[in-house]
Amino acid sequence: MADIDYSALEDAVITLESEEGESMECRLVCIFEYNEEDYAAFTEIDNDENEVYLFSVKAKQNKKETEFEFNIIEDEDLLDELIEVLQQITDDEFGDEDDVIIDEEPDEDDGDDDSKWDEFITKKLH
Repeated sequence: MADIDYSALEDAVITLESEEGESMECRLVCIFEYNEEDYAAFTEIDNDENEVYLFSVKAKQNKKETEFEFNIIEDEDLLDELIEVLQQITDDEFGDEDDVIIDEEPDEDDGDDDSKWDEFITKKLH
């Protein structure tokens, strides 16, 4: 991950489609490394439930531009491991006093604003 400049993805937004065919806009939360592979965490823009979607990230250098490819992770065991890693990253970043929870199932809206995530994204991408 150290030799790839992910700063171009700082404001990345992707559109995901649910199994029901509904589209949702998601913004990048962070990119992190696990077992020498890069992964991206996205969260829905218009949803306060803090549900996180994880993807593997591949970067390809074409001429002077870097192209990024996000791939769905189908391995449930790997997803569980990545959720633990992401939880540890947020715990390390925010400490115990902040209530940032990464979970497969969304919880009730706790009224948190997005400023914590924005600060986290900025720190991780620079």
